[in-house]
Amino acid sequence: MTEDGWRERWEQVAYHASLGVRVEGVDRDRARLRVPYKDENSNPGRVLHGGVAASTIGIAGALAAWSGVEPRPDLESGTVDLSVNYLAAAVGEDIVATADVLRRGKELTYSEVDVRTDAGKRIAIGLVTYRIFDRAANPAAAQRQRATSVTRAAVGDVIKGAKGFTMLPFMSRLGIVIEHAAEGRSSLRMAHQTALADAAGGLHEGALAALVDTSGALAAWSITGLDFSYKASTVGIHVNYHAGAAGEDVVAQAHTLRRNNEIFLNEVTVSGAASGTIVASASVTYRIVVG
Repeated sequence: MTEDGWRERWEQVAYHASLGVRVEGVDRDRARLRVPYKDENSNPGRVLHGGVAASTIGIAGALAAWSGVEPRPDLESGTVDLSVNYLAAAVGEDIVATADVLRRGKELTYSEVDVRTDAGKRIAIGLVTYRIFDRAANPAAAQRQRATSVTRAAVGDVIKGAKGFTMLPFMSRLGIVIEHAAEGRSSLRMAHQTALADAAGGLHEGALAALVDTSGALAAWSITGLDFSYKASTVGIHVNYHAGAAGEDVVAQAHTLRRNNEIFLNEVTVSGAASGTIVASASVTYRIVVG
């Protein structure tokens, strides 16, 4: 496919369009994306939301993987693993993500993604493992399947001020509702909506990454109490994607496993709200500087 073809295909995906993603270049094993600054992608102070950076890394890594494959509707595809480290804040600036393929295997493509501002300040780095699979050529694969479901925890207490946490522009656009946030645990629901869709109509993996980030952060905040005078940020997230989220809301349940002074280590499970099917599992490292 030509670069113009990829640009048209990638930019029209609903979730990509909601972020404002622009394809600036596609070569075999390399892709470059821009996300222009807009308030809707930001936290207070015009700081880019970490979920936008994580989404951009996933989107760029996927495009780099596809750059070596001619797309066909019968191919099964999706992100298997996303790892993001946040290095600095982007304040009122465009970000540019450059993805380079490190290795192509039979099913999996491994890409490294570098995210910077136009001025060259590095914002985040990520690793994306993407799978493109021809199920028709491997009929035995249909017999080699196993999935796990979860039982959702009951809706419970919510710490003071938590509702305001999800009223910030980017999180509000995701339609996140807090069901529980207390004593190191959080439960957040994200509605299935067209604006968050991937090319197949399911919830986009980038939106799921943003939900993971938010739920892990809120689990940490539920220990300290929500105080926006504290300096806080996500250090890194690591997401494994298990299944698509099509046609139903999802719920992220997070638990702070350990607090070590400023650092909070959280585990997160995302599942279908109705089916209980595990959609993603993740870890979130979060930092809160108290006082």
